[in-house]
Amino acid sequence: MRAKNLLIAAFFSLPLSASAQTAYNFSDLQSLGADGIAAAAPEVQLPAERRWGVNYSLTGAVSVDEGQAWLNTADGRLFRLDLSERDAARYDGKSVKLRAEARQSDELDLLKVRSIEEYTPADGEVVPPPYQPRRRQAVMIDDREGRLVMGNVRTLAGKAPSAAEFDWTTMTLKPELIKNIYFVKKPFAPELVAAHSFLVFTFEPGGLRDAAGSEPAGLTLSIEGRTRVGQNFSPVTGLMNKFGIIWTLSTWEDYAARTVLMEKGHLVPYPVLMSQAEKAAVLREAMRLAAVDREGEFYNTVKNNCTNNLLIIFNRVLPKERQIKMWTIPYMVYNMKATMPLMVIKNLQKRGLLGGEFMDVNGSTLYSPLP
Repeated sequence: MRAKNLLIAAFFSLPLSASAQTAYNFSDLQSLGADGIAAAAPEVQLPAERRWGVNYSLTGAVSVDEGQAWLNTADGRLFRLDLSERDAARYDGKSVKLRAEARQSDELDLLKVRSIEEYTPADGEVVPPPYQPRRRQAVMIDDREGRLVMGNVRTLAGKAPSAAEFDWTTMTLKPELIKNIYFVKKPFAPELVAAHSFLVFTFEPGGLRDAAGSEPAGLTLSIEGRTRVGQNFSPVTGLMNKFGIIWTLSTWEDYAARTVLMEKGHLVPYPVLMSQAEKAAVLREAMRLAAVDREGEFYNTVKNNCTNNLLIIFNRVLPKERQIKMWTIPYMVYNMKATMPLMVIKNLQKRGLLGGEFMDVNGSTLYSPLP
């Protein structure tokens, strides 16, 4: 437990100045209000506005219509801006570069502008390296007549995955034929404190088919840092707006094989305890959010990560009294039981939303199906 507390405390000490190196026991801070935290740890900067959790960096053109400022990006997206009247008038009709924040991953229509400046692309402007080929932006091709058609789903043509080559397909889903949802833990060393988490959807016969007519064992939704070639993910850099975020789709066969055979890891699924109607609704919400263009959005180890976004999906389906609180005062603003995978699992189990460990997916159980 102490190792877990030190790790979480370390996350929050990272954005501080170089002189602020004190490691606080996180459990000690949980019982404090904002004033108490400020007194116990004066160098900790508590956010003044706790509603804004997703960071963005964007370029585009500002326009003002009836006093409302908008940002039009080159790729066709439109964002409403929370911008002062003075700045709206100043940048109206101009190309800009801005830093901004959205409330959370499913509330991107309004951006709170933190900094803005005029922007003109310079000749010879540095072009960043391409994104790593393992991940592609999911695309919703169709959403009607009781089915969803998703593009850019990573699949596995054979039994052995390749580190450099990836297979992609289009997948047709029928939400009414969903069978189960699993919240899956992917432990990292040291396993007592670190993990990734994602969802797996399984279906009755005919509920999930790829472009060739095959029926995979399940569909995986994994929310990950969108790194570029030569760039590596880490929880530390995930606090510093160093890389983007992407909601990736793959078959269960592909994800499990890559984890077990290539990464020498293992996976632990937990069944999601919801009604049939709730499971179907979670699937629909997950696919719609996976298809959102998140170019310019930053991954954040605490506020916009692999795990808290899964709970945001759940909250869109659950009745208000069963929803998970994402932001909390008195401690450190963001609810750690909604964002740290190992804490989330225990929290969801206490709430009756997750069952116990279903199995350990490893070399000996890799090909055992998830029901």
